[in-house]
Amino acid sequence: MKNKNSDLFVESLYKMKSAIARAVITIRLENETHIPDLMTRVRILPSVAVVGQKEKVDRYMDGDARLSVSVKFLPNSTQVYSSLKELCTMIKRLPGVLSITVESYDKRKITLRGEKLIF
Repeated sequence: MKNKNSDLFVESLYKMKSAIARAVITIRLENETHIPDLMTRVRILPSVAVVGQKEKVDRYMDGDARLSVSVKFLPNSTQVYSSLKELCTMIKRLPGVLSITVESYDKRKITLRGEKLIF
């Protein structure tokens, strides 16, 4: 019969230290940005687990586009704002990204002093 303490120890070695968080963000893009390539670039960022498109891409008269995506990621801290800032900063550095608006975090609307989070 196995020892329960050793089972708990082994389980703790393989268990993640924090839960995966889910954020819904809207990305404003430049005119010539190729959406599938952008989605691939977001998927290979560190700590990102899953990226999925929420809605059809909106294109404006000036050529810019708006893309709403759901991102599941492993936050590096327990602070919501710092985790979102780190994620959005990585995404904003990708080619073609103009700005990022955070719509929700773990299925809850999120604001900072009554304003949407915009990076």
